[in-house]
Amino acid sequence: MEVRLLVSQWCPSCPRAEAVWADVARRHQLDYSVLDISKPEGRALVADLHIRTVPAVVVDGQLKAVGVQSPSEALALVGLAA
Repeated sequence: MEVRLLVSQWCPSCPRAEAVWADVARRHQLDYSVLDISKPEGRALVADLHIRTVPAVVVDGQLKAVGVQSPSEALALVGLAA
């Protein structure tokens, strides 16, 4: 399962989202990465999926959520029981 977290340097809530997703990814060994929307790969994903808000969570190429998830919400997004 591939999880991409789209963030921006100016986003005040992105560090909290990064912390939640990094912990979930570490515990469940997800293919996880953080993409800054100012970088080419991040910009491409934003354009492809018409993303307007960060942080945004993309799972297996599909936009699944925006904003900061709790650990249990993050687990639910990737189909894992809390």
